[in-house]
Amino acid sequence: MNEFETTGHSAGNGAVHADLHGAATQFRFRTERLEVTALGLNSTCSFRLAMRHYAGIRVVDVSATGLGLCATEPLELSDGILLEEVSFQHAGRTFCLGSALVVYPQIHADQRFGIKFLGEPLSLQAVRFCDSLVEQKIGRTMELQANYCEHLPADWRAMVVTFYNVMIDIRHHLDGYEQNDATGQWREPEISWQLCGAVFDKIWPAISKLNYDLDVQAQGFDANQAELGQSFAQRLINLEFPVCEFLDRAYSKPQGYAGDYRMMELGQTNELVGSTLFARFLHYYSQHTPLGQTIKARAGVAYRAVAEVIAQDRPVRIMSLACGPAVELRRLLAEVEHFKHPLEILLVDQDEDALRSCITELNRVISKRGDNPPVIFHGLHFSLRQILAPKKGGEQQLVNDVLSKVDLIYSMGLFDYLQQPLARRTTSRLFDLLAPEGRLLIGNLCRVPESTWMMEYGVAWHLVYRKEDEMFDLGHGIEKSACSFQVLKDRTGNCLFADARRIN
Repeated sequence: MNEFETTGHSAGNGAVHADLHGAATQFRFRTERLEVTALGLNSTCSFRLAMRHYAGIRVVDVSATGLGLCATEPLELSDGILLEEVSFQHAGRTFCLGSALVVYPQIHADQRFGIKFLGEPLSLQAVRFCDSLVEQKIGRTMELQANYCEHLPADWRAMVVTFYNVMIDIRHHLDGYEQNDATGQWREPEISWQLCGAVFDKIWPAISKLNYDLDVQAQGFDANQAELGQSFAQRLINLEFPVCEFLDRAYSKPQGYAGDYRMMELGQTNELVGSTLFARFLHYYSQHTPLGQTIKARAGVAYRAVAEVIAQDRPVRIMSLACGPAVELRRLLAEVEHFKHPLEILLVDQDEDALRSCITELNRVISKRGDNPPVIFHGLHFSLRQILAPKKGGEQQLVNDVLSKVDLIYSMGLFDYLQQPLARRTTSRLFDLLAPEGRLLIGNLCRVPESTWMMEYGVAWHLVYRKEDEMFDLGHGIEKSACSFQVLKDRTGNCLFADARRIN
């Protein structure tokens, strides 16, 4: 055994000094050094040499034990000379460092030299604090607040704060009620619904007007004001709203977009979700604003359209484009007593998680029926681009063979995200996929100030809202002799449907 061999120890845990190998590529150690270019601000140094005081000397780099400096003129320094009253100025603060020795005196053409502290080391953490936190982060905060005051109307900002304060008070009251409910009855679904409904009914008349006024005034904002307004509102509102899964998903967009399948599912549940009474209230609030109610109402339009098609005395094919959770299909499959003919349902979505969840829930409904209905599901992980311009080969064949000759194609939320030119093109393409006497049903939300302000400015949920003439314009590329085209409304009047039926 040589002097570096060991017994009874694991070399992997560093228990034996002789087994440690040191650095593989770096052999010399020096204290941490910050280049000034890594700092957000320029730094200077001052000191007294003999009877003269020098100030504004540019700092090149900083370490805990010294500074690298660069003078604008020769200082005739020699190695080891003593400097007194040394101070380091950074980010508006002065760090007094006492005495220092000159090291590496000016031997470069750019008049660089170094100094080594004789007293306490400089705290690099304090330097970083001044630089990154105080000057950059807090500095940006102060600049942003100044921009709010300069560019956003004071009464608009006051209304946002009023909305926030109302929600804060509601949270405090509901938290207190929850704490005093010794038996936890508030957790019962029906009781939660009643409690939250009572609070909503009390505040909604005033809150709806507040939202309306905020939205109407924001319509006059320029692009810079709109961006600042959204920042101002979201910084307040999202202090409280993350406790609500619906609102949090709208803002954080875990699937990459607002209005994902889980949000649409939460928008139609009959049981409030949340670990606190306030969280359940926010869920109730989200469902019962005008566009919150429309989520359920437009699903009712799709439900009736599907029911009409399957009532025909023949096999039918239905496509739900951007299907999401397909809650309307869950209801229909649970409620239709008997399917006389095979039903083929094409579920198309660009979100794979949405498809997985959708088919799982639909199969669960089928399994509870107690019979074996002739219903077939096809989950297609397809994007809109693949439908409009499929690549030659598998994509093109799938569109031609599977996504064609469909009796009903409907989409409730996709067009809320499409600008008019693309929406017209998509409408024409979908109409071409219909079977003879097939039907195309396209839903699109209308702008409702009582809801849209909260969506856009509160949780960054931006939609393309349409009016009736814009819905008629979606059929611009469809041959008029080939179809009948009308625009329908859901029961709330807040969702318009372009309803195109192939004549032959």
